[in-house]
Amino acid sequence: MKGNLNRKKKRFWIPVTTGFIALYLVTMILATCLVRQKFIEDYNRTFEETAYSLLNSAYNLAEEADDRGLGTEEIQKEYQKFVNDYLRNTFNPPLQISVAVYDLDRNLLAQSGDIFDDPLFMLDDYFSFEEKDTLAKYYYENIQSSANYTLPGKYRILLQFSSDMADLYKVYVQEITWTEWKKDGEDLNIDGYTDPLLEIWSCEVGGVYDYESGTETEGSTFFATDSKVVWEWTNPKAGQEEKGGIIAEAYPVFPYMRSSANPYGRWRQWAKSDYLHGFPERENFTWEKGTDYPDLEVNENKLYYRGCYRFKIGTSETLSAYMEIRLDEHPWAAALDHMKYAYLAGLILTLACMFLVMYSFNRIYDRQMALEQTRRDLTNAMAHELKTPLGIIRNFAENLLEHNMEEKRDYYLNQIIGQTEEMDHLVMEMIEISKLDSEELVLKKAPVSMAELIHEQAERLEPLILEKNLQIQYRQAADFQVDGDREYLAKAVWNLLANAVDHNVPDGHIRVSFAADKCSIENTGKTLDEEQLNHAFDLFYTGDKSRRKEKKHMGLGLFLAKKIFALHDMSLALENTDDGVRAVIRKS
Repeated sequence: MKGNLNRKKKRFWIPVTTGFIALYLVTMILATCLVRQKFIEDYNRTFEETAYSLLNSAYNLAEEADDRGLGTEEIQKEYQKFVNDYLRNTFNPPLQISVAVYDLDRNLLAQSGDIFDDPLFMLDDYFSFEEKDTLAKYYYENIQSSANYTLPGKYRILLQFSSDMADLYKVYVQEITWTEWKKDGEDLNIDGYTDPLLEIWSCEVGGVYDYESGTETEGSTFFATDSKVVWEWTNPKAGQEEKGGIIAEAYPVFPYMRSSANPYGRWRQWAKSDYLHGFPERENFTWEKGTDYPDLEVNENKLYYRGCYRFKIGTSETLSAYMEIRLDEHPWAAALDHMKYAYLAGLILTLACMFLVMYSFNRIYDRQMALEQTRRDLTNAMAHELKTPLGIIRNFAENLLEHNMEEKRDYYLNQIIGQTEEMDHLVMEMIEISKLDSEELVLKKAPVSMAELIHEQAERLEPLILEKNLQIQYRQAADFQVDGDREYLAKAVWNLLANAVDHNVPDGHIRVSFAADKCSIENTGKTLDEEQLNHAFDLFYTGDKSRRKEKKHMGLGLFLAKKIFALHDMSLALENTDDGVRAVIRKS
């Protein structure tokens, strides 16, 4: 039976663990699906608002260009500036979008991209993605280095270009050494420094540039006292003219670099999207015409969610144009990122519940195993205890049959009756044990004075006490009051007092002490060794083997007493004294 319980216990872990893992995964997957759908709904709403806002801005730009009488090249530059304005001026763009503008002949006039603002150069026209990524890292580090507004930017980006601003020759990234020149109105006497590329004396910087507000903060004044080129790019298509030209500080525009959350990661996601940068040239253009109020066109798969709006900007025949606005988002990635703390919390909760279930199950199985072991011990012990009186009864009964001696008949019958009484006592004790183990046991609790109860039970033992000439001494500092079932507590006290009498020496003493939270019963006699102290409360434990021959010493008294006190939230312990053994009852 014990082996079956152990196997059951081991097999239980697999389905419970599998069930909780499955529950966790199904719950998290369903929650993630719902969050993903919510993201898609938010994308649609925000994208529509953004698209029509951009349409209004494009109309205003076209009308202004019409009023100013701009030519084709000028309007193209205006459109190029326009398609980057949203990504440049919006501090934390909510969506990954790109904008393209076509003329009525389907020629691509402008599209969103990484640019140098002044002079205007499209980085994609000159740089590979790896080169652009390197420059973006320096730009991002520059923003980070001045994020606390205590020092100017760590790097400076310089361009070398033709005098007509049509050709880009070189790009330099300088690492600048800044030195504080004026602090709290006091000059610090910094030596002058001439920049080798700009060929100008170091100019002072009043305060530190705030990238969020676009203004300089008040504070100390700094001078550039040294610089070195840490990265240099040369246009492979540039000729000898690169030796001349103009060198000036540049202001790159990397979309999403000013986002409040993960700016560099957001820019890389935008820059690597083929969809956001794949606007078709004229020969691949299939869009026949735009409408004033188009529907959102959606292209969706497992990993991304893409859509576009197409508008016609109509002011005059020469300035009318088509505008396409594209969206490229990853709702699954967004949902996973949004749910990361929910995953962690759900995992902790699942593990906690799984642990509690397994812990409870473990306790149930351990209790079953303990009950099974107790049942086996009880059966073995009863068989052993009943074997002796049954054997005696059998012997006396056989003697009566074989030897019909009237003078011994009464002796044999008295022995048989005595042995049956011993068996009856054993059965009654076992019934009491089974009652105490029953879950249906209901204690009739009421206030009980342990001092009064012990006096009552001691009076019942008076014949045995007088027979051994024992002296009972009472010491009461306070009454030990408990809330319990008087009948069961009387049985426990009786067993302790009976033990104190049975194991006492002739002319010995029994000392009973009371305090507010405990009481003790001490008897003179033989002390207990360590093994006896450890096992005194075990079922059917008698310690000294010779006691088995004594009447009614079956090792049940202390077991029953401890169990009854435990049901009343009290503890029972045995300890040796100088001349005997003491039983101590305490409130838990």
